[in-house]
Amino acid sequence: MRFYGFLSNQTTAALVGPDGSVDWLPLPRFDAPAVFARLLGEERHGFFRVSLEGAEVRRQRYLPRTNLLETEWVGPDGHGKVVDYLVLGAPELRRVVDATVPVRIELRPAFGYGMVQPAVRPVGLGAVYSNPLSQEALVFAIRARRRLTVLNGDAVAGVWRLPPGRYEVVLHYVAHDRREGRQLLHRLEEEAAHFERQLEQDRVGEEALNRHRSYWRRIVPPSPGPFQAAVERSLLVLYGLCYRTTGAFVAAPTTSLPEAIGQSRQWDYRFVWIRDGSYIAEALLEAGDVVAPRRFLEFLFHCLAFSGKPFQAPFYHVDGTLIRGEEELAWLPGFRHSRPVREGNAASHQLQLDIEGDFLWLVYRFVEVTGDLPWLRYHWPGVEALVEWVARHWNTKDASLWEFRGQDDHYTHSKLMCWVALHYGAALADRVGKKGVARRWGEVADRLRAAIECQGFNPTLGHYVQTFGGTRLDAALLLLPLYGFCPPDDPRFLATLAAIEQTLVRGHWVYRYAEDMWGKAVHPFVLASSWLARVYLRLGRLQDARQLLEALVASATDLGLLGEHADQLSGEPRGNFPQAFSHLGVVLAALEYRRAVLSRRASGPVLGQEGGIASG
Repeated sequence: MRFYGFLSNQTTAALVGPDGSVDWLPLPRFDAPAVFARLLGEERHGFFRVSLEGAEVRRQRYLPRTNLLETEWVGPDGHGKVVDYLVLGAPELRRVVDATVPVRIELRPAFGYGMVQPAVRPVGLGAVYSNPLSQEALVFAIRARRRLTVLNGDAVAGVWRLPPGRYEVVLHYVAHDRREGRQLLHRLEEEAAHFERQLEQDRVGEEALNRHRSYWRRIVPPSPGPFQAAVERSLLVLYGLCYRTTGAFVAAPTTSLPEAIGQSRQWDYRFVWIRDGSYIAEALLEAGDVVAPRRFLEFLFHCLAFSGKPFQAPFYHVDGTLIRGEEELAWLPGFRHSRPVREGNAASHQLQLDIEGDFLWLVYRFVEVTGDLPWLRYHWPGVEALVEWVARHWNTKDASLWEFRGQDDHYTHSKLMCWVALHYGAALADRVGKKGVARRWGEVADRLRAAIECQGFNPTLGHYVQTFGGTRLDAALLLLPLYGFCPPDDPRFLATLAAIEQTLVRGHWVYRYAEDMWGKAVHPFVLASSWLARVYLRLGRLQDARQLLEALVASATDLGLLGEHADQLSGEPRGNFPQAFSHLGVVLAALEYRRAVLSRRASGPVLGQEGGIASG
């Protein structure tokens, strides 16, 4: 199934359609306004297409173990390839073209998510597109192996026709201080000329392309074993969602791709969720990388406030600043007319009680894997502030990990994660010799466990429920044994698992819940299928887990990418895309499956005892 391809330079991201059109690109970083927003609107909202005359797309693929996308064109008169990538360390998109037929380029940027049409000035073989309302611009240049004669070019219309050959087509973002406004055009022309001189030093894109190919291949840990291709692609997505400057991870590179076509369930995910980022970092840790998880931990430790609630919001901008509310971009019709399109996220003001536990579990796992006690002692004031806050506030209502709006309650999963913060916080305290602190936190964890067993379990129904005293099920209850709250074969949990299988499971898909404030849950939640697979592994049901994983991997696009949800009718991904949750779930479940297979070969089935989202 064809959908969009994903490009990243670990500062921003682009989506490239099956037709070779770049339809989404925020600049200069993930959460900036897009200069191409056709993804959420029409051509007038910005796009950048490279096509080959008389040819059609035969296939798209990633160059092996990279985030460089190759589109192959074939026609009766010739063929060609286009390799697209975002430049590491620069706000720049490069498209390397090699064709035996004429090449057509259509470039129509629009600043501010398609609201502001640019002022255009031809420069050399390209053009400068300036934002008339600010001091930013796009410099477009074409580089050829030999002196280029353009068959037809119109910078104002944004159309160029090139003869057969090899080209590097480059789009570079520049921004200037307001004090330099009067000299802006002159400076842009200078930059464009300097930019073309830089390109002259490269062999039509070959050297830069090879450096980027090498970078991606080296950054991804080797992953031999079952589901190797899916794990490697998922790891590349996760690394692609990293903001290199700070080590933070965004949840997804897009805003407002709908959970259901024509409805209003669409949100801006281009921010650093404590929950999502902690999950990502744990997946990378389990894959053998200790550097990226440590950088992410450092980022969040530096976000902590030591007055009031340590984490002041459930998520942050990539630079650690707070998000300021949510706005609707009324001029955009939305993906397949799914309104509204949103910038920002109002959930930034919610209380979500699970996030401290998500983060502290990662701290615990990092120390467990690395044994780095000096690092833990250095950050102990932050750990202590987090656990103490949880100890005082665990009995508060919250919006849950699902970010329900206007439905604060005592959610069982939120209480579970408060228990995780206290229980593993006590274990960390013990590691640094703070026995009294460990004992006190452990006592609070025991009281919280008793509350979950009493109020989060419905004796009439015979299973755990979504809220204290409630009746509804929640796929997040699958996490109870994955964090070591109970053994996977605990009778109460087995009854909960059976109820989830009967109520929320359809084939190999798992719905996160039956309904919410917006109505019935339309599509399954991809990460929940990974949770279920990992529960099966803890129970020794390896065949069931393998079948879930095989179906999950098979549901990805032709490029191996997953959305937050899966449309049961069309097979297309739904929600923001590609989605970190879904890909980290593949990594964790596949790695645990490998361990379970090896364990069974060595000593028979293993249920597993304590472990979190990644350990087994």
